Amino acid sequence: MGIRRFRLATLLLACATGVGEAAVVVNPIPPIQPGLSVGIEKFTNVPASQLNLARTGAQGLKAVDDGSGRLFIPDSRGVLYVTTTAGGTPTPYLDLRAQNIGFSNAADPTQTGLMSVAFHPNFGKDPQKPGYNIFYTIDTTAAGAGQSDWPSGASPASHDDVVREWTVADPTASTAQILSQREVMRAAQPERDHGPGTIAFNPAATEGSADYGKLYIGLGDGGGVNDPLNNAQNLQTPFGKILRIDPTDPDGAGPLSYGTPADNPLVGDVGARGEVWAYGLRNPQHFSWDESGRMIIADIGQEQIDEVNIGMAGANYGWPLREGTFAHSPDKGDTNIYDSPANGGLYVDPIGQYDHEEIQRDGLSRLASIGGAFVYEGDLVPALDGMILLSDLVSGRLFYFDPADAIGGPAMLRELLLTMDGLAVTLRDLEGYGGQRRVDLRLGVDADGEIYMITKGDGAIYRFAANGVPEPATWLSMILGLGLAGAALRRRQRRVRLA
Repeated sequence: MGIRRFRLATLLLACATGVGEAAVVVNPIPPIQPGLSVGIEKFTNVPASQLNLARTGAQGLKAVDDGSGRLFIPDSRGVLYVTTTAGGTPTPYLDLRAQNIGFSNAADPTQTGLMSVAFHPNFGKDPQKPGYNIFYTIDTTAAGAGQSDWPSGASPASHDDVVREWTVADPTASTAQILSQREVMRAAQPERDHGPGTIAFNPAATEGSADYGKLYIGLGDGGGVNDPLNNAQNLQTPFGKILRIDPTDPDGAGPLSYGTPADNPLVGDVGARGEVWAYGLRNPQHFSWDESGRMIIADIGQEQIDEVNIGMAGANYGWPLREGTFAHSPDKGDTNIYDSPANGGLYVDPIGQYDHEEIQRDGLSRLASIGGAFVYEGDLVPALDGMILLSDLVSGRLFYFDPADAIGGPAMLRELLLTMDGLAVTLRDLEGYGGQRRVDLRLGVDADGEIYMITKGDGAIYRFAANGVPEPATWLSMILGLGLAGAALRRRQRRVRLA
């Protein structure tokens, strides 16, 4: 679609919605243009947990920076897998279904279950220091299976979101030999969707610093259209937030199971829970850090816009009053976005965003969901150094932008085009499943800053090829190679799987 059509599509339409003189905006962002072309290679496959549609529930990939090269893959269906950067089929490290903890993903198989894992910064490093054999997970159980630290605001609740601490006998072992399990935090979630996402420690925090050992927890707005309970702006709920806690048990066998850091931005504020670190998010299912300690939040939008934000203590990103850089009506029945005046400094705007019309052009209706965002800090693709790389979960497309360009507004995105064995490919062609050929693409990063692309459709994991030198590409070269490459690679992958 050309720029002229874009301008026509964004003409303001007369309306009366309770947002003053603002008016509906349609197709708010120009089409994303092609950028660099980079080679990828097949890395491995997550074992299939079902044989139709999404073969896995892989939620991403986490590295342990202990020199082992280990990579951990949480599958929402209950298994934490492990492999290494050397490759090899991932094997089960921990199966939550066998731990007698009430694990359940019945509320929503795609948005509940085992969602993330976080290893203590000292995991597998110094046995004389705390955290040597400790890691954390966030998973879900049936509602009311335990004492909630946070009420749901709805009755009955859909399910509970639980952060757990696991202590293992040997952190270097290939499987988790559990010595103990402790429930750290439990929140009763009102709806089935928009719940638990990433949990993580800031990898740039050094021992003795204020941020060392502090656990960050991403939770969506608790579900429903337009945040019906206004959770994201309610500082008494955990939903629509990034929380920050000290997961260390503060009183042994006492009633407390975690601590609230004194330097959290809302500690002492009347009407706010001190655990809240940032808020006004719809579904921050994935966040990451760069090597300087800057948090990158991938927030899944509703009808129009998905966004990338810089995580900042005390920041309000505006949901449900804003989606991306546009206004929302306070009317819960209205899912439109509106042209709006400046936000008056109330909200932190995204540094990158794309609209769902971008994915509609792929024949995927209005489906779109940002599947992760990372600053690229690897060595295989020097041209991407320092760029923020993001994925669309549904279509499997990859975009990138320079965060330095986000001055005065979100930066312009470019599409990262892919080749494999010298031929242009797309992940949708390789891994799409179902009637609309979803990819369900997640991203992960290893200890060296290299990006991995994890697809639920086939459980395949890809990474940049060692000889994947980027070069400018055109849509013509992509179209010419796509059909032949896709058919050949699918046949080759089938032979590998059936052998």
